[in-house]
Amino acid sequence: MSIDTPSVIPVDGPLGAEVRGINLRDSLTDKELDVIVKASQRYIVLVFRNQCLRDDQLIGFGKQFGTLHRTEGLTYGGKPVGTAPEIEIISNQFEDCVPTDARPSDECTWHTDMSMFETPASFSILYAEDVPSGIGQTRFANLYSAYETLPHELREKIEGRRSIHDSAYTAMGEIRAGFSPVTDKSKSPGADHPIVRTHDTTGRKALFLGRKGYGYIPGLTVSKSDELLAELWSHMTEGRFVWQHEWRNGDVVMWDNRCCTHSRSAFDPSIRRRLRRVTVIGQRPI
Repeated sequence: MSIDTPSVIPVDGPLGAEVRGINLRDSLTDKELDVIVKASQRYIVLVFRNQCLRDDQLIGFGKQFGTLHRTEGLTYGGKPVGTAPEIEIISNQFEDCVPTDARPSDECTWHTDMSMFETPASFSILYAEDVPSGIGQTRFANLYSAYETLPHELREKIEGRRSIHDSAYTAMGEIRAGFSPVTDKSKSPGADHPIVRTHDTTGRKALFLGRKGYGYIPGLTVSKSDELLAELWSHMTEGRFVWQHEWRNGDVVMWDNRCCTHSRSAFDPSIRRRLRRVTVIGQRPI
């Protein structure tokens, strides 16, 4: 148990806050859990600085918010034998079993984690083990605000519509193992979800799409779907909705995929960068 009093300090942006006074290596007290849950509902993205977590401690923290995704059978570039199934390693290092042509360094486009599943992720929790400053920063966009400020005509265009969250491609545009290139987006593999979803905890409405540049809106031609999706992405990633996290070693960043989207800047692949992540399984979007 931490001897510090938990506190929440908002960042200067449309979402995000730093949570202080909580050591994530330990099981959360009821008070600490309440602080985190309420802060998440208000600020969407939470930052915990100066953490030092083993895999089991990262898993233990994540499980306090629900069941975790297991990454067997999914293509995340590989990971060392014996790594827990709940742990995803985001690394450009050979020793992490990441193939040379799959090491993440190119820009990671706007996307929502695990949204290609029927029950996508609620929370993502990413721990920075070795992240040099000034590279590979992560941007987050507030999708509550993006929905609430939609122009009337654009809101009418998406009323009652759903979109397919493509599962064939990664956020860097690479084909996942076991999939073929998609030549007709109307036949894209992946779950279909409402474009406007209601958060199952807060009750607020948010825009909800998969990966920018992919996906399809059933009932439209592919060209019309692409046009409408591009219009939505252009709106929801405007600067007024976006805040960028500047990574430090020991950071744990926790974000709510139900009401934000994120992207990552490119970096020099020769620079060592290693993070570990768990994702919490959420509810089927409504």
